[in-house]
Amino acid sequence: MFEWGWQEGTATVVARRLIKEWRSAQTAHSRGGKRRKFEFILDVRPADGSPRFRATCENSWHDPVQGDEVPVQYKPKSQKVRFDKDRIRPNYGPRKPQPRDARWHDMLDDEPGSAPPPRNDS
Repeated sequence: MFEWGWQEGTATVVARRLIKEWRSAQTAHSRGGKRRKFEFILDVRPADGSPRFRATCENSWHDPVQGDEVPVQYKPKSQKVRFDKDRIRPNYGPRKPQPRDARWHDMLDDEPGSAPPPRNDS
């Protein structure tokens, strides 16, 4: 089957690494300050049920961490992947404050260097 264009899917971030860091000038699109470009290893799950695959992706406007689920677009034949800007909430602006739940208190009471408890995102 020949596919034109980008297809939708979801990916899990396996790893990320910093490729480049620079200072951006004050412009209409940025508030100045540091900018970063990351390379990601992603486990991609196509929305149409096609087999999963692992791919890399570079990005400087969205920086999820290991274990995050992110919406992506991909090209089936080349398996080129990019983050789906239309389905990702921007990383800037005021964020809704998060309540201090039991997980927060558990992390405060743990020994330094211990792994955080699993996230319980609802």
